[in-house]
Amino acid sequence: MKLTTRQFIHSEHPVTCRNCQNHFTGKICNKCGEKVFDEKQLSSGHFFHQIIDFFTHFESKVLKTIWLNIKKPGFITQQNLQGIRVKYANPIQLYLVVSVLFYFTVTKIGVTDYTPGYGDQKYHLLSDYATFKWAAPLDSAVIRGIDKMHLKYFEETRQHLLERFETVKDSATGLYRIRNFSNNDAAFVNKEQLYAIAGNEAQKLFLKSFDASVSTLSKTFIFVMLPFMAGLLFVFFFRSLKYYGAALVLATHFMVFNLCFFIMHCLVNWLPYRLWGEDFGSILFRPINPLFRGATGPYFEFLFGNSFAFFHFLFWMPWLFIAFKRIANKPWWFNLLASYICSRVFFFLLFGVLKKLLIAFTVWTMH
Repeated sequence: MKLTTRQFIHSEHPVTCRNCQNHFTGKICNKCGEKVFDEKQLSSGHFFHQIIDFFTHFESKVLKTIWLNIKKPGFITQQNLQGIRVKYANPIQLYLVVSVLFYFTVTKIGVTDYTPGYGDQKYHLLSDYATFKWAAPLDSAVIRGIDKMHLKYFEETRQHLLERFETVKDSATGLYRIRNFSNNDAAFVNKEQLYAIAGNEAQKLFLKSFDASVSTLSKTFIFVMLPFMAGLLFVFFFRSLKYYGAALVLATHFMVFNLCFFIMHCLVNWLPYRLWGEDFGSILFRPINPLFRGATGPYFEFLFGNSFAFFHFLFWMPWLFIAFKRIANKPWWFNLLASYICSRVFFFLLFGVLKKLLIAFTVWTMH
């Protein structure tokens, strides 16, 4: 930009910062970062210019960063670790924007892969892995703990419903006269039937309340995976990353990629079903499912668990492998091994640990 004489004189004129009282020259305080105040900034024109400028620059920077994070795995992380940050959205800003898109997509489409239903605590156990068979008592303890909280809620709700039934015992027949919740018709039932009706209503209320709460929590709890994933990355590449904060940056960029992948996966499944009534998701798994049957089945089950996990590895492992290659000076076989282990651990954290944590926290908050 060509500076006029007036602009040049103004930029070199000594200024006292109104925020920290620092004396400086230029348009930005070199101590606190406060900009030089001009009364023209109070005009409506300047106000609307700031709004337009924010959204145009914000949108272009975020979209550019998201695209580069998908197209060139590890590039944004590498730039960030080298101190080149102004051109790109920072990790937290990027994660928040993509999270909002993720929340909107899964809510609009109604996808529940990351939203557990009650009973999912019995799946994706640590003891399912051959090397962790010894963890079966731990898995059982977690399941018992969740079921115990559920049973407490169920019994409290059933007792509350029994008190609301306004039952009247017929002295001649020994039956109880109650009003059904689904209609206003009165019914005569025995004591066992009375408890069964109250139990059914209690279970319905539990599932309704659980589904409403866990749906909200599942969209916000996913960020708790970041510290654990960062810790795993730091173990593999502590010499290259040097600081745990650098591992958090890489974990955040990987999580952003994962959320983008899941959004695209949702849309790929949803659009054909919406337009033609065809379940495209099952078509995507058709080439994968035969690998888990026949002679290759035991090997693929040992390496990946199931076709659902393998489908995620097909996207996660290449991103991690390229990112590791770009960031760390390690042999290809080490990067491949690290990408496999990180993918497998991340899958367990996401579908094994996070879902159980969501179920336990949701049931606990319902009391």
